[in-house]
Amino acid sequence: MESIFPSIASLVSLTVVGLIFGIILSVAKIKLHVEKDPRIEKVNDALPGANCGACGFPGCAGYATNIVEKGVDITLCPVGGGDLIDDLAEIMGIEASSGGVPLKATVHCHGGLAETTKKYLYNGPQTCVAAHQIMDGFKVCSYGCLGMGDCEASCPFDAIIMNENGIPEVDKNKCTGCNKCVLACPRNIISLVPENFEVKVMCINEDKTPVMKQGCSVGCIGCKLCEKACREVHKDNPDLDTAIVVTNNFATIDYDKCTNCLKCAEVCPVPVINPLEISKKWKKMQEKKKEEVKV
Repeated sequence: MESIFPSIASLVSLTVVGLIFGIILSVAKIKLHVEKDPRIEKVNDALPGANCGACGFPGCAGYATNIVEKGVDITLCPVGGGDLIDDLAEIMGIEASSGGVPLKATVHCHGGLAETTKKYLYNGPQTCVAAHQIMDGFKVCSYGCLGMGDCEASCPFDAIIMNENGIPEVDKNKCTGCNKCVLACPRNIISLVPENFEVKVMCINEDKTPVMKQGCSVGCIGCKLCEKACREVHKDNPDLDTAIVVTNNFATIDYDKCTNCLKCAEVCPVPVINPLEISKKWKKMQEKKKEEVKV
């Protein structure tokens, strides 16, 4: 019987110590408890739940926490649009801002399988990133689309599909401007452009025309006709007359200056500026095709 007493004493001691630590932890939990701002949950519920990371934070929950606790801008989510901004403003008790015009992914290349030539047969991993690492890709043009769909695979909203000619097409209705495709493209041929602009240059080839033509039949030739047309249209407003300029042998558009007049697209002789159908050259090409069909 005497051997039992030490065991009972040990059990009692452990129980007492456990109770003491339990009381200490309970008091500490009460004293150190930080009340979570209920607005975090409301903001998180208002967000679309896409967790695409386009806002710059690790998912919607991370963005919600930073909005409430650090006062981060409520216009950073490209998925929710203007309605979301209004909802977040109401939750946060602040004035809603417009958030600007929504941005949409734009592909600056239309040199597909039919318009480009290859310099070697590629049999490696079927990704643009892998192909780009071998001699700047298998196409003679080292700037254009490789057509393996890294952008399509990266899009969480199914807004990009590869067409039959090996060029990605963007569904503007599905695109949220999340920037995933921009980051996925090793050629940097995709950018985010304000959705209210029709005009877009579809080439970023920096080679001079004779070199460019060896690899692509629809690249920018750097003729500067678009630049001249822009200056003529805005000759009375010098602040706007350089909305489109030719640098590094291809045209680029400054959307802060562009008025969407489309004159650059009309005069483009390739054509390489969207919308193609208003180009004088494009119209002649279509007429020629019709004549060939009749013959």
